Amino acid sequence: MTTSNSPMPPITTDASTSPLAQLQDIKLPDQISAMPIAPGYWMIAAFIIAIAIWLGYQLYKKYQYHAPRRMALAMLNQYDINDDGFAAQVNSLLKRIAMTYLPRENLAKLNGQPWFDWLDTRLPSKQQQIIGRLLTKRHQASGLTLDEKQQLALLAKAWLSNKQAFSDASLTHHNSVQGV
Repeated sequence: MTTSNSPMPPITTDASTSPLAQLQDIKLPDQISAMPIAPGYWMIAAFIIAIAIWLGYQLYKKYQYHAPRRMALAMLNQYDINDDGFAAQVNSLLKRIAMTYLPRENLAKLNGQPWFDWLDTRLPSKQQQIIGRLLTKRHQASGLTLDEKQQLALLAKAWLSNKQAFSDASLTHHNSVQGV
């Protein structure tokens, strides 16, 4: 079979039978509107916004709750460890911070071993029973050595760095044992 390069002869048909004549213009679909959004989406959006606001408020309350503790850590870092009154300053700082978080009438009565025991409740178990011994030495004539002052500073930082909420239950337990 041979093919020629000549164009095809024109087809002569009437307009009613021509497939091209029967084509209609393309009809575009209606524009999709962004509004109104379905009510379910509004409820989901309101729920997500409410959760975000609640979470932000909780974080803000937690930040405000720990503000005195952060300020005390900054004050502790400013204390001169070579000062003879360093241990007394640390003890006073810990007492003031504790009274910031707990009822003053229960905490102000704690002194001596009950105070040291209460301080131990906020320290890890391996660091307990040390802070009381160090704070007791502040009243002795020899005082604390530089190593003991550094150890006291580390214990005070650990105590102040504890982010657990202060418990009034441990405080009332110490007061009841003391007979108050």
